[in-house]
Amino acid sequence: MTNHNGVQKFYPLFTVMGLIIGFLVILAFYKDQYREWKYWQQQYVKQELARASTVEQHSAAEKLPVEIKQFVLSDLNRIDRCTTCHIAVEDPSYGGFPEPLTYHPDHELHPFEKFGCTICHQGQGSATTREAAHGHVQHWERPMLPKKYLTSACAKCHLPESIPNAPLLTRGQEVFEEVGCIGCHKLHGHGGIIGPELDGVGAKHSPEWLIKHFKNPAAVTPGSAMPPIHIKDGDLDALTLYVLSFTGEELSEYFVSMKTIPGPQVGRRLVEEKGCMGCHTIAGKGGTVGPALDKVAERRTPEWIMEHFRNPQSVSPGSVMPQFELNEQQVRALTEFLLSLSNPNVIGFLRTPAMMTPVERGKAVFRKYGCAGCHGPDGQGGVPNPNAKTGQQVPKLKYVAEGYTKEEVKKRILNGQHEIFALDPKKPAPPLYMPAWRGKIAEGELNDLVEYLFSLMPEEEKLNF
Repeated sequence: MTNHNGVQKFYPLFTVMGLIIGFLVILAFYKDQYREWKYWQQQYVKQELARASTVEQHSAAEKLPVEIKQFVLSDLNRIDRCTTCHIAVEDPSYGGFPEPLTYHPDHELHPFEKFGCTICHQGQGSATTREAAHGHVQHWERPMLPKKYLTSACAKCHLPESIPNAPLLTRGQEVFEEVGCIGCHKLHGHGGIIGPELDGVGAKHSPEWLIKHFKNPAAVTPGSAMPPIHIKDGDLDALTLYVLSFTGEELSEYFVSMKTIPGPQVGRRLVEEKGCMGCHTIAGKGGTVGPALDKVAERRTPEWIMEHFRNPQSVSPGSVMPQFELNEQQVRALTEFLLSLSNPNVIGFLRTPAMMTPVERGKAVFRKYGCAGCHGPDGQGGVPNPNAKTGQQVPKLKYVAEGYTKEEVKKRILNGQHEIFALDPKKPAPPLYMPAWRGKIAEGELNDLVEYLFSLMPEEEKLNF
């Protein structure tokens, strides 16, 4: 009797617990029935029913399942469930419908079953709620890209200049080169060592962070020696777009085929970027240190040309051509361009300003090696270098012809100057210094660069001097 009475006193607790469990079961059922993705699939079914014009179409719409839809992308090591809500992406008749029930144009170029969605748009592909799927949740490092910066993802698989519908991405690459980022930062194994490497930086920071950093680096990265980048807002957006493409993702050859099999147009651009015209001629224009390139395809096999780009000494012992840090895509592109030179029309592909004079070629070399990053656009200076005796700035190059001979300037470029004299020995050493370019810059490039530097001094001041 005592035990029975002891159990009875727990009846109210059991009742409460039962009610709580029942409530939770009902709540779970309710939440499962009214999930966000189910709502959009039901809206899609309603649209299909309303659009049905035949008995067969109406019957097919009624049988549409309401279920999780996903693509298992083993090559990309991810699962994308985006089409669970974006269910009409492959139906052109839904063009113009509001999100998420709208058509995705050009999807046949990037089939969902092979590419999924997050390879381009980013976000959390395995999630099934809008906020989580778009990546706006704690600890998710790659939220969905705003439409403004969406084309940055194109550079994962394509070269910017090969994407006609992404002019801002191409402009971003140009700005990156113009402001001289590569002079201090290394990207894809090439560049300076003063600042941190840029591989993967696009996956670590938001567009807003990058813009603030470009405008005032020290404000977001205390102690940064990087000078503010003073460019137009449009160019700032372009630079941000381009840097966002530095995600550091390693993709299989299937996805980067547009990079691994580039055409001669890409090679043409590399001829300019790498300063080839400083040593070689095409159509009688260029330097004379190396042989003319017009008929190289008649003298050498494609395999020989590619190996020469990889390691000049291996096929031409004693060659003065430096071993450029070219990846296989660049080797292929340059080879394609040289092979195309047998066609006289290809000469028109070259931008003639880069071929006309040593000064113009030297300006391209100045841009290629990122000299503007420390010396300012066109060597006009103004880049801060705290505690440096040279006015706490990196010296401008406008008057280099006034105090040095050409041979002295060449020697300074080749040897560099790591020791920068401090204004106050008790304070930290100036962060920016001149790296050595020996073994990195070709002789023809060096000659053209010096010609360009000596051209910076205004003519009227040369006369007075």
